[in-house]
Amino acid sequence: MENLVVVALGLNENQLTDQIFRLVGNSGCHIVDARVNTTAMHESMTLLIGGVWNTIAKFETLIKKYEGQVLVARTQFRGIQPNSFPYSSYIVAPDIPDVLAKITQFLSEQEVTLYNLHIESYKAPITEAAMLGITLSFGFPAHHLVADFREHFIVFCDENNFDVAMEPQKN
Repeated sequence: MENLVVVALGLNENQLTDQIFRLVGNSGCHIVDARVNTTAMHESMTLLIGGVWNTIAKFETLIKKYEGQVLVARTQFRGIQPNSFPYSSYIVAPDIPDVLAKITQFLSEQEVTLYNLHIESYKAPITEAAMLGITLSFGFPAHHLVADFREHFIVFCDENNFDVAMEPQKN
């Protein structure tokens, strides 16, 4: 099984998402993971596509007509990491410019591998303060004690006025 990561940016009026999904189907590949976002004028997407070598090659040939709008790279799934504990976390934080830089710096300093990051911005119901809901999935080294890591993470979040929940990934 071969894999491709595809990143695309286009105008909404061009229906880029529909066109790329059709290319995936026409090539015989399948979508392993997809993230699509639209704004008033643009659509962006990140895909992980899987298939046997000849279907991947066919997709790579078909996608060339979107050169300039699409980046394509062969990739592999992240292998089993027996020396890492998989966890997920949900952070609620004020929407200030350096929030994500602080979080990613902390995780990097703790030797944590970030697997997935999803951010949603919203207005708080009563105060209408600008807020972020940040969902993380990550693995931290097995040589760390869970209790120590959790304590450092909670203290970090408290010091930065973030609310946090952390739990082991179960799937």
